[in-house]
This record gives sequence, structure tokens and C-alpha cells, in this order.
Amino acid sequence: MDIERLLAGPGDRTAALATSHGLGAADAAVRVAEAERIHEERDDLAGKLTRRWGAPEHIGLQTVRLRTASEQIPAPWAELSLRVGDVYLWQVAEHGRWVALGVADLDPDDEIELLLVVTETDPP
Repeated sequence: MDIERLLAGPGDRTAALATSHGLGAADAAVRVAEAERIHEERDDLAGKLTRRWGAPEHIGLQTVRLRTASEQIPAPWAELSLRVGDVYLWQVAEHGRWVALGVADLDPDDEIELLLVVTETDPP
């Protein structure tokens, strides 16, 4: 993963760093095991990013998700809140960016993904 490339240039970027395969219709126990594995990958990567940028905030996105029904939530936060329950969040001041790391596992019909989001937009 080339984080410097994701941090460069304007706009938002979302990278799927790991993705399950064929779990949309999988047995619930298989899905749970895969979700646990991807959450472990998230925690391992969070440790590496913490060594680089310091301790992250750990924020839940449920409130943001609920607010999308009545408010205009900016990208990429609105979409992220519909897919991810919580994120580790770093403000990378030298790049003027936010970096969010979370697991997209809210929709049982979708694949599970480890997502890294880079944005200039402050979290809501």
C-alpha cells in the first residue's frame, strides 16, 4: 500500500485494502470468521499508522449515518457511514488530510472490506 500516493493531490480517495470473496450469500459463521480476520488486519494496520502519525481518534459513525436522513453530510463521510460502523481517524496535518481506517461490514449482502479513506473534508 502506497499511502504517500493516496495522500497526494486534491480530492477524496478510498482504497479497499482487503476484500472477502463470495460472502454475500455465505453461511453466517463463515462471514463472522472473515469479519474477525479483516478486523484483525485493520488493527494491525492501525498500529503501523499510529507509529507513523500518533494515536488516532476512534469514532463511531452511527450518528453520522442517522444524520444522513435529515442533513446533507459531505462526501466521503455520508457513504462511509452507511458501510462502516466505526473508524480509526488520524489528522495528517503536514498533508492537510484526514485518514480513516475501517471495516465495511454493515450490509450482510455485500463483501466485507478493509477501507482506507483519505480526504480533505473534516469529519461531520
